[in-house]
Amino acid sequence: MKKIFTLILSLIALTLTASAQIVTTSPAILQESSKNVVLTYHADSPLGNNGLKGVTASDPVYAHIGVVTNKSNGSWKYAPTWGDNSAKYKLNYAGPNTWTLNLGDMRTYFGMTDATEHIQKVALVFRNGTMTKEGKTAAGGDIFVEVHPEGFQMQFTTNAQSTVIGKATSMTFTAVTSQAASITISVNGTSIASGTSKTSLSGTYNFNKTGSYTVTAVAKTSAATITKTINVAYPGASTKGTYPGGVPKMGAVKNSDGSVTFCLAAPGKNSVVLVPSWDDYSVLDKNVMKYQDYNGQRYFFTTVTGLDNNKDYMYYYIVDAQYKVGDPYAHLVLDCYSDRWLDSSIWPSMPKYPYDRFDDVVLAVYNGSRDGNYKFSDFTIPSHDNLVIYEMLFRDFTGTDGEANGEGTIRKAIQKLPYLVSLGVNAVELMPVMEFNGNNSWGYNTNFYMALDKAYGSPDDLKEFVEKCHKAGIAVILDIVFNQSDGLHPWYQMYPIESNPFYNKTAPHAYSVLNDWKQENTLVRQQWKDAIKYWMTAYNVDGFRFDLVKGLGTSYGSNTDAYNSSRVTVMKDLHSAIKAVKPNGIHINENLAGAQEENEMAKDGQLNWANINNNSCQYAMGYASQSSLARFLSSSDSRDAFSTIAYAESHDEERMGYKQITYGTGTAKTDLAVRMKRLGQVAVQMLMTPGPKMIWQFGELGADQTTKNATGNDTDPKTVIWNYLDNADRKALHDTYEALCNLRKDNPELFGAKGSFMQSGVNMDNIATPRILRVTNGNKEIIAFINPRLTTAQYNISATSTKLTKDNAKLVCFSKGLTPTLTGSGNSLSVRMPGNSYAVYATTSVQAGVDDITADDNTATAKAYGMVGEIVIEGTYDNVAVYNMSGVAMPSLQVPAGLYIVNIDGNVTKVVVR
Repeated sequence: MKKIFTLILSLIALTLTASAQIVTTSPAILQESSKNVVLTYHADSPLGNNGLKGVTASDPVYAHIGVVTNKSNGSWKYAPTWGDNSAKYKLNYAGPNTWTLNLGDMRTYFGMTDATEHIQKVALVFRNGTMTKEGKTAAGGDIFVEVHPEGFQMQFTTNAQSTVIGKATSMTFTAVTSQAASITISVNGTSIASGTSKTSLSGTYNFNKTGSYTVTAVAKTSAATITKTINVAYPGASTKGTYPGGVPKMGAVKNSDGSVTFCLAAPGKNSVVLVPSWDDYSVLDKNVMKYQDYNGQRYFFTTVTGLDNNKDYMYYYIVDAQYKVGDPYAHLVLDCYSDRWLDSSIWPSMPKYPYDRFDDVVLAVYNGSRDGNYKFSDFTIPSHDNLVIYEMLFRDFTGTDGEANGEGTIRKAIQKLPYLVSLGVNAVELMPVMEFNGNNSWGYNTNFYMALDKAYGSPDDLKEFVEKCHKAGIAVILDIVFNQSDGLHPWYQMYPIESNPFYNKTAPHAYSVLNDWKQENTLVRQQWKDAIKYWMTAYNVDGFRFDLVKGLGTSYGSNTDAYNSSRVTVMKDLHSAIKAVKPNGIHINENLAGAQEENEMAKDGQLNWANINNNSCQYAMGYASQSSLARFLSSSDSRDAFSTIAYAESHDEERMGYKQITYGTGTAKTDLAVRMKRLGQVAVQMLMTPGPKMIWQFGELGADQTTKNATGNDTDPKTVIWNYLDNADRKALHDTYEALCNLRKDNPELFGAKGSFMQSGVNMDNIATPRILRVTNGNKEIIAFINPRLTTAQYNISATSTKLTKDNAKLVCFSKGLTPTLTGSGNSLSVRMPGNSYAVYATTSVQAGVDDITADDNTATAKAYGMVGEIVIEGTYDNVAVYNMSGVAMPSLQVPAGLYIVNIDGNVTKVVVR
């Protein structure tokens, strides 16, 4: 049974063994043919999460149990439905924190009838009867009990909780065999115990000198010999040294001579050992790292020579002989808890986790060429004051239509870039792509800030996505989470929370999520700035949206929402890090604070989110109360002009479409056509208002699946809805978005700081009053007429003193089923419109998109899109010809900026190349 978990870890110590096991078995060596099998669950095992520790017989414990077989491809089989409280799954209370489950014959217990299918592991999650408590591994994962092959077998264990020690330690080793044998146990070749005709033998050894030890058990019968080993390491202490060049640099840093220096910041620690794949993951004295105390912090480092620049090398650190951790500065990690479930098609050549060796530590991956292997083109970031951002979650953006399977990837998103080009957005904001817990997430549970999560694809996939976005004139913004991390971050694992120099035991603000960073630690802020620099250089991204900025202050009073100068200081510091790489880089805050604080950030060149979801939903549902949409304009509520990114929907807010069908009034609830028209009216009022805006993916299709559950945000996969484009009403809504986004992109002087904006009725909590929006610059003008009434009766909507006249007007977009006609004379115009309708007109001097020369051919299998410096053909075709507006044939699809005629198998369109 494949399960995905969000991991909130307590401290993870080194390899725990034998007596610390969560589940022990009788017989000790479990085989498929074993009879009278009994499993014993130790609820207080240090290997477990202690979720059922202290539970007594009054609160029965049940096993959710199955098996992994040679035919299950690593997944569970023969498991009951979750929550099945049948007697066969109920454990017997055997004493404090000890429970037993009688399986008897395992094949019979699990109902296995295929003689060619064999058990490899028993898989378990324990729970109480009400499913309010669960017993899992310390990492929150499933518990697996090995089932040995048939025949003569041996199990070799130690009573030590760790096989890496920092002081002299005595350990006992035990060998158990499935049949009587001659058994010896030796340490580095010296026998410490031996016996004949034994099924069990133990020996004790005192490790009192530093070094590496191999403890070996050999069991012999007349027919077979089995040898098993346990490695024990007693590394020497770290000694003082000086980082090459004198200033420590965290992570794996390639030096000019080809060597690589590995460095981990670990204040208050005494010893760190590098454990690398090139030394077969052995704990060796040569890899004991030196330390340097610098600017009040302690750094451990070691320099390695002879690494192949083009090869993947895995490694981890052992800190104070107690904690096994990855590298917080790793640019790629292998996650022992999640990688086994990744579909190999996502990244076929992905480095593999060495599950045959161990499965209890996240590995960092070093490859000297990975970050410098991509040639990016030059790109000019769009003006911040006219951004139209498309917020995207890779996971749900692509996949099988009509299914919620979370199979979206970067490569699939690349295939959809022509759609975004056609839509007319000029920026994409990716929900967090940094390595997060599990494989199925929104990404706000970051563990490693400089590693791409492999659930979406490879580093080269993301680099190609950025490059192709840039060629299409689209900036790429990363959502990043500095308020908190999840529990696999090395700095979280290395310390008890009470004395952790990197994390607060209790958040000092009211927005505590997961594990709260101690921001006054200079290493924390340095990590953030280094992450900004890394993504902007290695991946060429154009900026960041900072999540939950209200938690990014260094000091707080009693009211987190009150003005906080320390937040302003922190965000200015992060903005400086962006500008150091790209002076025009995009900085977006999800602060949602007061005007004073946000205006101070705006004066530094930062943008702030403006949440207009409630009023947008009210309007879309047909309610007059709170239906004013004036806040789509930054300056409407004392914010500096063009300083806010206003949106009707975001990943954090409920879908307007869902609220329409759930809470709407009249036809705004029951009639799909009306619902889409009202969503179109919201789009017009948002996109016709100057200043930067944001669209949450599929909002342009009228997405109506809820984003909430009983506890808040529903982060489960959502249904992929590309098939919504097949519905005429939803396609009409899409076409409105497309027309308006392209109108903004092609006429930036109207929607940026140089344009003039007027509105009527938009600032009212009223759906009986017509709404008019006008943007003007020079001889260009665009006017939107909106009738917000729910009635079908027709009304005249008038505008006066316009530059638009009947003679110089062209229709940009209008609601489905409407045939609008301008009446009046001179610069006094009227449009007669029914309720729920809208029409947008522009003077002929306004560039209003490029229409196809011929009507859409539903049989066409290819479509042309203009990118930066080239024309892209999506789909299959036999012949294509490109001509400039003088009729001259172009020799290739790589063409200068301009307007072109493209003939694809007889279907002719106009395309703009930028």
